[in-house]
Amino acid sequence: MKIATLIHLYQPYNQQEDVLSRIINESYRPLMLGLKENPKVKLTVNITGTLTELLVKKGFTDVVTDLHLLASRKQVELTGSAMYHTILPLLPKYEINRQITINNTINKRYLGEVFSPSGFFSPELAINALVLREAVSQGFVWIAAPELSYGATLPSTTVLHKDEKTGLFVFFRNKRVSSLILSAAVRDAQQLWQETNDIHKSNYWFVVMDAETFGHHRIGHEKLLFEILTSPNFEPITISELLKEMTATAKVENVILRPCTWTNQEQDFWVSSNKTYILWKDPTNLIHKFQWQLANLAMKSVNAPEYKNPSKQTYSWRKARKQLDIALASDQFWWASAKPWWSLEMIESGAYALKQVLVTLDASVAAAETLYRNIIDKAFYWQRSGYVRRKHLATSGTYLKAPFKERAPAEWFNQVVLEFEFEMNAAVAKQDFERAIKWRDALLKIKQGTDIYDVLHVVDELWLGRNVTWATPLVKPFLQHEWEEFSDFAKSCFRDVKSKEEFERWKGR
Repeated sequence: MKIATLIHLYQPYNQQEDVLSRIINESYRPLMLGLKENPKVKLTVNITGTLTELLVKKGFTDVVTDLHLLASRKQVELTGSAMYHTILPLLPKYEINRQITINNTINKRYLGEVFSPSGFFSPELAINALVLREAVSQGFVWIAAPELSYGATLPSTTVLHKDEKTGLFVFFRNKRVSSLILSAAVRDAQQLWQETNDIHKSNYWFVVMDAETFGHHRIGHEKLLFEILTSPNFEPITISELLKEMTATAKVENVILRPCTWTNQEQDFWVSSNKTYILWKDPTNLIHKFQWQLANLAMKSVNAPEYKNPSKQTYSWRKARKQLDIALASDQFWWASAKPWWSLEMIESGAYALKQVLVTLDASVAAAETLYRNIIDKAFYWQRSGYVRRKHLATSGTYLKAPFKERAPAEWFNQVVLEFEFEMNAAVAKQDFERAIKWRDALLKIKQGTDIYDVLHVVDELWLGRNVTWATPLVKPFLQHEWEEFSDFAKSCFRDVKSKEEFERWKGR
């Protein structure tokens, strides 16, 4: 199976040095070392220019040097992106173009001739028609896109997809395989292969993940990545290599992509397109409303018609222009979403940065101060009133909803018991005792009703890895068993049936 893996490296321009050092030592350096030790492994890498510059300024030049070496060895393919990790579809054309241009300039400065990207990664995989047009205008040949941007059905991997309006080749992220890897739902390469046996006929998998997942968010998780990429079941390949191969053999399918991010779910498209970028611009979120009013005021002021004349572009204007580039980063909007992401510090820092653009320019300062205060006052009110906590509870998985044993019919519940037990025993047979304990604990959770506290529900986690439906379970249906076939442990977890007599009555009804 060909596997094209794209990892995305990003840290804010003002990341604290101790945090940056930890991420570098836990994630970036182990990833670079793993690539150097395994010359047959190939990755597509997106590193934002703001991080490249930060690494150099803070003295972590070895990461940049390693990237240069790996790119020169053709192990790593570098992509274009937005300099300060902005949500590009929410910006006007000029700001999109500027973010891409600056990113190219900075990465070229520090990475040299090996930075010559043909592919484009939009932060959060956030795309729309304007982003596609600007990517083409910058000379990119292909773009990474969320699977759901294709539509409600899964895109085929046997054809080449090309955006109908721009001619950009489109490679869709395999959400299922990406999630299996980044979530640690699988613990080794063989398990990944087994969990995906229903899609082994794919021509390739394109997986896209944050680099910080490997080693920083999940300690030692880079070992799984390299085990997968060195497994005989997988053939690592860069996207440009894959594009070259498929250009020679595959048919081309023209597509019209729908606006999307990698956080979207299909139901986001059922009600309103306003949900597409809801984590960064929620029409019902007053903080988002004030943030974007302030951002738009800053953009309007910096891009006022008089500044098109170079003679009017004073030192103050140039400083404000640079401040605006930085202040448009996605972080402040994301942390204000309260779905469940929340940080007063990041909200204030972002609002202050936008306000300072106008202070530097000496334009609409009173309006900027009012909007800044509106943002801070509303954020503190949400914090003090408990609104943020209530929002978190309402959006964090199944928390405080009815437990699975109350929501599921008894026969369905008991079938899930058998499915979990099957997974537990399969893990024991492989001496994967950590995974066996996980499935045992999942059984205890649904038995006790404590599954309501899971962010990722235990049944959803099972389904994520197995991708089965009730029409095709791995364990034969509950009522097709004989009572003697059930283990004592399974019997102790069943609902509404605790004896052979009760079970026989169930079967006979």
